[in-house]
Amino acid sequence: MKSITKILTIVLLIGLYSCEFKNDRKEYAEMLIEKVEKFKKINNRLPKDVTELGLTEKMNSPAFYQMETDSTYMVWYGLSVGESKVFRSSTKKWTEEG
Repeated sequence: MKSITKILTIVLLIGLYSCEFKNDRKEYAEMLIEKVEKFKKINNRLPKDVTELGLTEKMNSPAFYQMETDSTYMVWYGLSVGESKVFRSSTKKWTEEG
């Protein structure tokens, strides 16, 4: 019985950590969107990449920005292997893709 309790506790802790990790990614993604929109309002164009926002993008960044056209962009973050949450400026909506 004690081993079942330990296993359930570990599973619960992993689940809580996973939720917190996804929330951090979502918060970073939303911050990216705010910065892009502010940049667009001030400069009348989209940033080419996050360096124009004063940020750096690495392989392990919490979320990513990509300019699609001169007037549209997308921001996304990973949910699990092969699955992402994607925001498209053309629709102003989040979708799950993968």
